[in-house]
Amino acid sequence: MTLLADAVDLDLDASRGFRFAPGVREALTAFRGRCTVVRLATLDNDVLGVPRWYTLQEAWAEPGSDAAASWSGNPVVAVGPSDDPELVLATATPVVVVGADNAASRWTRQVVDAVRATCRSVLVVDMGERPDPSYADIATYGHDRRHGAALLGLLTGC
Repeated sequence: MTLLADAVDLDLDASRGFRFAPGVREALTAFRGRCTVVRLATLDNDVLGVPRWYTLQEAWAEPGSDAAASWSGNPVVAVGPSDDPELVLATATPVVVVGADNAASRWTRQVVDAVRATCRSVLVVDMGERPDPSYADIATYGHDRRHGAALLGLLTGC
């Protein structure tokens, strides 16, 4: 199910409140082409039925916009607590890992570590309120539409 919501007012640029690991801003262009998205499927998101932060597809982008068109073409791999972190595919394309409070669970740390060990270009995004710098190249400090739209703008360059 795709939720379509009202457009987000990007004049209130939420990305100003993001924290970036050293060198991440300069490396963002590598993730603006085709990339693989690894979604850390945490229990609270699955219980809600519609994940709060999901994969930043059109739920947080203006339908028909350049950002929506650019991002929605990326393959998404959902990884949950019962999945073997070593089974996350190794790929030569850049990988964006999206989660909330990535350091809070052992399995999410294991997935992030496995992706970092097997993929050449990895960007880890923590959309939770308690990001740990070890497991967040970008910390958004929020998972609402405004934060998602700002992140999507950074990732797509749109």
